[in-house]
Amino acid sequence: MKKINKKRLVICVLSIVILIAIIAIAIRIPIIKQLLNLIFISFIIAYGLKPLYTLLIRRGANKKAASALIVVGLLVLILLVFIVVIPSIFRESLSIKRVINDLGNYLINAKTKIKVLSTNKIMDSIINTIYYKSNAQILLILNKLLDFIMGLGENILTYMVSPLIIYYFLCDSENMINKTLIIFPPESRNVIKKIIDDIDKVLGRYIMSQLILCGIITVATFLILMFMKVDFPLILALINGIFNIIPYFGPIFGLIPIILIALLESPKIALYTTIWIFALQQIEGSLLSPKIIGESISMHPLTVILLLMIGGAVGGILGMILAVPLGVVIKVIYEDLNYYLF
Repeated sequence: MKKINKKRLVICVLSIVILIAIIAIAIRIPIIKQLLNLIFISFIIAYGLKPLYTLLIRRGANKKAASALIVVGLLVLILLVFIVVIPSIFRESLSIKRVINDLGNYLINAKTKIKVLSTNKIMDSIINTIYYKSNAQILLILNKLLDFIMGLGENILTYMVSPLIIYYFLCDSENMINKTLIIFPPESRNVIKKIIDDIDKVLGRYIMSQLILCGIITVATFLILMFMKVDFPLILALINGIFNIIPYFGPIFGLIPIILIALLESPKIALYTTIWIFALQQIEGSLLSPKIIGESISMHPLTVILLLMIGGAVGGILGMILAVPLGVVIKVIYEDLNYYLF
C-alpha cells in the first residue's frame, strides 16, 4: 500500500464535516428539508432491501433486473398498504378528536377523585401541575399524530418518487461510491473504500435487524390490542413498533399512548394490556433482540444511553432514532482510521 498523506486526508475529512454542517443549515429551508427526507427514507428502505438484492445477484440476476424486480415488488406492497392499511389508519384518525375530549374528561375525573383524598394545599398544587402538564402533553402528542397522518396524504406525490431513488441506490451504489472517492487523495482511496465497506456491513446489519424487529413488534402489538379490544389498534401498534427502534427508552414511549387509550375502556383492560405489552417487550429484549441484532453494534450500554440523550437533546425523537446508527458509523470510522493510519 502506498504511503498515505495524512495532512491531505485530514483536509478531505474536514471538508466532509463542513459539507455536513452546510446541509444541517440548509435543512431549515422547507423544500430542501423535504428533499433530504425523501432521500433519507429511500436510503433506509434500500438498505433494508439490500439482503434481498444480494440474494438475487447470487442467484444469477443482473443488477438492473434484480433492482427492478425488488422495486416492482415494493410498489405492489405499497399498493396493498394503501388498499388495506391506510383506510384503516384514516378511519381511526377521524376519532382522535373524540379521544382527546375523552382523555381530558378522564383526567378531570381523576383529578377530582384524588383531590377528595387530599386537603393539603401543597398536594393540591402538585396534583394541579401534573394534571395540566399531562393534559397539554397528551393533546400535543395526539395532534402531532394527526398532523403526521394528514401530512402523509399531502406529500404522497413526492414520496411516489421514492421507488425510483431506491432503484438507483440498489443497482448503482457501487458506482456512486467510486465517484465519491474522487474527492479523496489517490493514495488514500483504498483505505476510504475499506472504511465505506465496513460501514456498509455494520450499518446494513443494524438497519436490517431493526426493520425486522420493528415489523415483529408492530404485528404482535396489533394482535394484543385486537385481543384486548383497545381502540386504534393499528395506529398504536405502528407507534409502538417505530418507538422500539430506540433502545431502552423506546418501549416506554411506545407503551404510554397504549395505556392512555386502554384507560378509556377501563383500568382493568389497561392493566391487562400493560402486562401483555410488558411481556412482549421482555421477549423482545431477552430473546429476539440478541438473536436478530446480536453483536451488530458492539457498544457499551452507557455509550448507547449517552448517544440517546444527545440525540434527544439535538433532534427530539428523530434524533434518538438516528443517534445509535450515527454512533455506529463514527465508531467504525474511528477504529478503521486507527488501524490503517496508526
